[in-house]
Amino acid sequence: MLELSRLEISRRTFVGGVGVGALAGLLAACGGTGTAPGVGTGIRWWDHFGGLQDQHKVWAAEQAKKLGLPVEYTYNEPGRATEALQLANQSEQLPDVYSNIVGLPLPALVDSGWVSPIELSDEALARLPEGTLVEGISMLDGVVYGLPVMSDRQYWACTWYNSEIAGSVGFEPPRSYDELRTALRAIADDGRFAPMTLALGASERMRDQADDLAQSGGFPGWQGLRYDTGEYAYDDDAYVNVIELLKEISDNGWLLPGTNSFQVPDARGRWAAGSVGFAIDGPWAPGGVRALNEAHLPKMATSGQLTPEGEDLVITRGAPAPVWFVAGNTKHADEVNLLLESFTQDDYQALLAEAMDQPPLNLDVVADADVIEPYAWLVEDYKKRVFRAPQPQVRNPAANEALAFVMPAAPHLGDIIQGYLGGDLTDLRAELVKLSDTANQNLDQAIDKAGAAGAKVSRDDWAFTDWQRGVDYAY
Repeated sequence: MLELSRLEISRRTFVGGVGVGALAGLLAACGGTGTAPGVGTGIRWWDHFGGLQDQHKVWAAEQAKKLGLPVEYTYNEPGRATEALQLANQSEQLPDVYSNIVGLPLPALVDSGWVSPIELSDEALARLPEGTLVEGISMLDGVVYGLPVMSDRQYWACTWYNSEIAGSVGFEPPRSYDELRTALRAIADDGRFAPMTLALGASERMRDQADDLAQSGGFPGWQGLRYDTGEYAYDDDAYVNVIELLKEISDNGWLLPGTNSFQVPDARGRWAAGSVGFAIDGPWAPGGVRALNEAHLPKMATSGQLTPEGEDLVITRGAPAPVWFVAGNTKHADEVNLLLESFTQDDYQALLAEAMDQPPLNLDVVADADVIEPYAWLVEDYKKRVFRAPQPQVRNPAANEALAFVMPAAPHLGDIIQGYLGGDLTDLRAELVKLSDTANQNLDQAIDKAGAAGAKVSRDDWAFTDWQRGVDYAY
């Protein structure tokens, strides 16, 4: 499955370009600046998109014929992909094309020689939706270094339900917290099915879903960071209300037994077996379900993402981050650029759509693609509900220097959710205050380190006082 969050840091960096800590150590492990092309006479292409392995093998063969040059495609399991790239760099065999899984800010990749410029033809550029290539995210000083091919317009905490169970028990597609409670209670009272399952054992997944639900619940930011003030505020009522809803669902016995330890494949597999009413999952759920139990696809239905009172959903996301990079010292720059241009074509974008995983950059191709109706409905909903967020590294590219030093707060939000639902933590808001304080301190320290290294960056770069919810941000 294409789903990037199987290496959880990747999903959080993929949409929005958020930096990660321990940059210096990772670059050192990667062998510094000494990148070089790999062995062989053709293009070497690596990625970590499991759901696209078969399609990418076919695509590589087709492009090889067009380019007159072998294209060797290799899939690396997400949990091992970063290490594989590090080792390849150390041995001066970095692949010519590779997927964005290293997790480093773009300036660090450029400075360390990991990537080289991408030159796209006018035809390829014209195929990209407006606002795809953004300074500080996919470009530096007007030069393209990374190619996005998947959409930034999406949300991840989709309410998926079994349409057959809905018809048998008799409940309406829930849009609010109360409507979900009513549906879960109806399933429990019926007694034939389990009301719900979640990937509660996957703390990173619970973190991501709570971040999304808090935003749709009115939090003026994402991943705990307020857009308007630039301050972390996990203790906002929107976060408390989401976690209390999950606690109520758990305490009422509405979760399938064993849910507390379920990882993503466990929860998805149990739901795909057909005897569970609800699951919270991303747009990639149909692709995952198809791999587990294709017979369940016709039973899949979604009502989008919950809001507290059924209000209109408003989601905000950063600019699309790069999916593809070119090795800093490739010997096949011209042919590699042509390969990358092929990823902007409608037939490749349709290939992404039909995987029913991460939505393609060109959302319009989904309408004519071979996908189930709920997936197509979600994509249309994304077009209406998702707006462009402000990002400090877009307004001031030097913010990337600070993002490279940010250490993740621990325990993170998902850990707190697990502890609260399991009874190990009792004062939820106090724990969220601690998380906010730690995250703010970590960001301040990162900014100080970047400043000491010469970057012109301050905490003010994170505050967008003119941001308005439900409007694409313009700098």
